[in-house]
Amino acid sequence: GLRDASPQRASSLLVNMATMTMSMAAPATRAVAGQSKSAATQKAFFGRAAAGSKASVADAFSAMSLSAPTKARGLSICAAVETSVNQIGFTTPPSTGAAPSWDAIVEVGGSQQFVSEGRYYECHSLKGVEPGAKIAFERVLATLDGDEPTFGMPYVKGARVEATVLENFKDKKLIVFKYRRKKHYKRKNGHRQPMTRFLVTKVVKP
Repeated sequence: GLRDASPQRASSLLVNMATMTMSMAAPATRAVAGQSKSAATQKAFFGRAAAGSKASVADAFSAMSLSAPTKARGLSICAAVETSVNQIGFTTPPSTGAAPSWDAIVEVGGSQQFVSEGRYYECHSLKGVEPGAKIAFERVLATLDGDEPTFGMPYVKGARVEATVLENFKDKKLIVFKYRRKKHYKRKNGHRQPMTRFLVTKVVKP
């Protein structure tokens, strides 16, 4: 300690401690002087006056986010009904929304569909049919007459659904991706399923 040290060593220790204290206090003094100068010349930031060293960019942004008016976001749902000219030359009526009631259940294109008169439907491509052709579906699984349904086992005898082919087209592209890990094998292909759109013109019930 200072008591056990010689007078010369004690004086040198005191000088070193004073030097360290001055070096540590100098930046603080300069910072205070700079703050007083910048506080006088600093302008308002985002409508909020600067407060010397206490104001910062983070505080200004947080104040801006808190003071910014919030806009109410409303969800607007609009159903766009589009009509298109099909391959047989007249405008396809839009079959959007829920059907008022089903008239029959037919098996077509490898699937079963509820159909109604005056509406058009889509199925997998029917071979050998051209746009404008008249077709009839004999595989009728059920019919509805008023509120009384008639179900077949498996088909209803004497029932058929007459339709007109509107167009043959390709569905939206599907990506078929194959991948095997650790085998350096990957394949990417696209597929567009051929489809047929037909308009139901008449449902013959037993």
